[in-house]
Amino acid sequence: MTETLLIEGVRVCEADDVPVGEGRAVTVAGRPLAIYRTDEGFFALDNTCTHMGGPLADGLVADETVACPLHDRRFELATGRAVGHECGGVAAYPVEDRDGDVFVTVPLLESLAADNPEPDAGAEEPEPEAVPAGGESPAGNTG
Repeated sequence: MTETLLIEGVRVCEADDVPVGEGRAVTVAGRPLAIYRTDEGFFALDNTCTHMGGPLADGLVADETVACPLHDRRFELATGRAVGHECGGVAAYPVEDRDGDVFVTVPLLESLAADNPEPDAGAEEPEPEAVPAGGESPAGNTG
């Protein structure tokens, strides 16, 4: 059985990088994610629609959901649950705004972690970094 580890608190952008009512694409540990900002705060979902693989970060945010820009399949921002269709939901991730920076916690399979052994106990561990889709440097958001 494969165990899952959590990568906690990966900084993905500044809060100001995500306007209220919009989403932004980022990549964490090789996983494409969509970060959204609403009046209620920040949300993080997988960025790939379960219907035909559309980019959810580019979707329309309304009524606590996001609609895929390709075929209008909707997903709850808080849970990733499919709304009004049978294509299945997407994963939702814990996200928080820490003093103007947005952090996401994602699971990582232990077998992947084994490929990247822990640094020496005396060595300083670098902070994991997210890379926005498109390879641009991360920007900051507040919420």
